[in-house]
Amino acid sequence: MTSDYIPANRQELLNRLKESKEVNITVTGRKTKRRFSTPVWFVVDGDRIAIVPTKGSDNNWFKNLVQTPNIELSAGGISAPFSASIVRDSKQVEKVIDKLRAKYRHMWSEAYYTKRDVYVEVPV
Repeated sequence: MTSDYIPANRQELLNRLKESKEVNITVTGRKTKRRFSTPVWFVVDGDRIAIVPTKGSDNNWFKNLVQTPNIELSAGGISAPFSASIVRDSKQVEKVIDKLRAKYRHMWSEAYYTKRDVYVEVPV
């Protein structure tokens, strides 16, 4: 096995994500410990997925992810578990917002992202 080996389900998920407008994320509730899912917009950046919470660090699913950084991504009937990282660098956040704006240009509204202080990075 080489260092660039990607398990088949993750590679298939990455392929599906490249064709998808939304990814379904599943996180664990920080209080209830129950898992819940929600669809979100995202961008593929190489072998990483970047997700900006619409309310930034005030978003509930984001707060849950901070406490338990395990996330499941689902698209096109394929799901896989990952460990997420939080990025708080404002310049990096704006770069991801620019990529979102380009990807979703026909549906984009500046009002969607009311707080732009973080994004979630998931290596696929």
